[in-house]
Amino acid sequence: MIFSYPVFRWMGLKTSLPLPHWYVILSQVVFYFILEDFVFYWGHRVLHTKWLYKHVHSVHHEYATPFGLTSEYAHPAEILFLGFATIVGPALTGPHLFTLWLWMVLRVLETVEAHCGYHFPWSLSNFLPIYGGAEFHDFHHRVLYTKSGNYSSTFTYMDRIFGTDGDYRKQKALQSQEGKSL
Repeated sequence: MIFSYPVFRWMGLKTSLPLPHWYVILSQVVFYFILEDFVFYWGHRVLHTKWLYKHVHSVHHEYATPFGLTSEYAHPAEILFLGFATIVGPALTGPHLFTLWLWMVLRVLETVEAHCGYHFPWSLSNFLPIYGGAEFHDFHHRVLYTKSGNYSSTFTYMDRIFGTDGDYRKQKALQSQEGKSL
């Protein structure tokens, strides 16, 4: 944290008024979510290799049924490793400080929601088909570490493209069939 401000200033972080136009803020935040999801997917997938899981990522998976606080519960090496996914977008664009703060708040809210264990009626997964949410991520925490899939942080497109959500989709299809037969 001490070193982040000078680094972001060097990368073009702006702090003066006026604030950027709303469409600049929106486009940057959308870009950050898409880029973060891409980078996070690959980093998270690497953390599920045998050695890294055993020595680093298993700390985060101590809870098979996650709750909000477990979203930030991880090995320090993992926090630095996956934290890169969160800062790479702002580092590339040199946003206004307001945009950076908004992005960080939205990112933390998203990860807490994904780990909360509840599928709320207002969850974006009810309105945006490619949004993962709690149910998607809960499956990831319940399944054996090297076979879990569902590595994405926010959206499901990377898991869909690379087939790492196959078991999750099979389970959803079975649940749907069971619901129809009742």
